[in-house]
Amino acid sequence: MNDNYSDKAAYNGGADASHYLIIAKNIADFNVYSDTNSVIASENATWRPPFWPLFLSLFLRFTTNPLALILLKSFLEVFLLGFILFKFKKDTNVKFIGLLPFCLLFIEPQYLKYSITFLSESLTAILILGLSFFFISLNNSKRTHIAIPILAACVVLCHPVSVFFVGSLLLIYLIGNWKFNWIKALFHGFIFSLIVCSWPCRNAITFEKGFYLTASQGATLAKGWNEKVSTEFTNSEGDLADEGLNLKYVDPKLVSNSQNSILDLSHLYTLGTKNHISRIGFGEITRIALKKLKSNFNPFPESPKPGSLETLSVFFRILYLVVFIQMTVRFFRKRRIDFNTIKDRIYLVILAIFVGQSIMSVYVYTGLRFNAIYSLTLLFCFLYLNIGFWINPIKSSDIH
Repeated sequence: MNDNYSDKAAYNGGADASHYLIIAKNIADFNVYSDTNSVIASENATWRPPFWPLFLSLFLRFTTNPLALILLKSFLEVFLLGFILFKFKKDTNVKFIGLLPFCLLFIEPQYLKYSITFLSESLTAILILGLSFFFISLNNSKRTHIAIPILAACVVLCHPVSVFFVGSLLLIYLIGNWKFNWIKALFHGFIFSLIVCSWPCRNAITFEKGFYLTASQGATLAKGWNEKVSTEFTNSEGDLADEGLNLKYVDPKLVSNSQNSILDLSHLYTLGTKNHISRIGFGEITRIALKKLKSNFNPFPESPKPGSLETLSVFFRILYLVVFIQMTVRFFRKRRIDFNTIKDRIYLVILAIFVGQSIMSVYVYTGLRFNAIYSLTLLFCFLYLNIGFWINPIKSSDIH
């Protein structure tokens, strides 16, 4: 186990987790977002969204020991989860026994799997839970909260695969508040846009190659749409697809000239993928989209994923399917959505997750790893909806 947290494994592993750590160390050492171990900003570093490396760099100012860093990360996440549960208990006046089932959040297997790595999934899961909780805690007497646009922006900058979920939930939030206080709704939308857009603006100013949220956006699009998706895509290995497959649909000279620029390659991946999609018929486009949608909501891994946490994760993902079914039943009841009802706000959160996962799975790819960022929120929703009898009957007016 300790070998997994040796300097060699952590800093030179060549995987996603190592890259986050290298960028964070560069920030701590040189105050520059780069992976060159220098003050020179690198395009390659923009492959990773900024929130987690920037946060991790704060830890690196105290220690560079990988095991100590993981412990600090774990302490931070446990503290944040504890804060959310404490606020939940305070806002709902729930008794201690009613809070006990929600302690399952600390050992949710998909969250737990990533909490012991330098990947950003576990922190993103907690940020999404925090965002969802602040949304759920709203009512007619307090319909807005400044934490919502700030947390929403942080979620996107921590893991951009969440962007359609965040966009859906924020849209619901802004529309729900528009007629009550359109000035505040507009201001919150502006705050969100300002924070999120600051990173593409930084990239455009630094590299003068357009606005990029991450340099990976072209590659993820290519991995989600190529000639092998319809036959080889799985929900457990979708991110292992070859993004270079679609480069044959662009001018070879452009490919040759872009080999030293990750941002130029990202543009070509996007161009090649658009050219590939334009060559296939509507029927094939539909078939690929449906295959990816099916894979996205399949709780079972479509290729082997050994390990006890992986096996346990299947059970929890089945529970989350139940939550989506409950949401569907709720919206087919034809009753008006009551924004002042806790359960209806929970259903709106579930709806935003469903829409976000659906759009992202069709647009690029998601699968088990990227869907793990919603695990804590879906577990919270499942527990509240299905064991609410543990909690004292409360009204939205009790939430403050």
